[in-house]
Amino acid sequence: MGTATRTIARVEGSAVKDGEGAGRILIVEDDPEMRRLLAEFLRGEGFLVDQAADGAEALRRVRQGSFGTVVLDKNLPDGSGLEILRRLRVLIPDTPVILITAFGDARTHEEAFTRGAYDLLLKPFNLDDLLIRVARARERRR
Repeated sequence: MGTATRTIARVEGSAVKDGEGAGRILIVEDDPEMRRLLAEFLRGEGFLVDQAADGAEALRRVRQGSFGTVVLDKNLPDGSGLEILRRLRVLIPDTPVILITAFGDARTHEEAFTRGAYDLLLKPFNLDDLLIRVARARERRR
């Protein structure tokens, strides 16, 4: 990982020491390998990470706990991540949601931001890019 990215992450402070839920990230991704990779990477950067394999599980987890950021896949086995995003905006309106997708056409971008996404990452993406976006999202919440 580059020095600039590590610096950004460290400037944000220790994820675990922040206010309740601020350092917790929910990863909603149906691909188990991608979910594991993202979780391990973010844990290595000091975040507390919860995981959900589909939209229903994500909504259950959000109702049970507090999260500082949600990383949400657009395509889930039980529906569109965009629909889950709409529901998350009702449940946790101030929590930044970073949408990840392999299909980044203009319509997807417009719909994601219209429904309240904080940011959008196109697959495949660099983990440093994810870390930068998470750091910015956390800064926005402060």
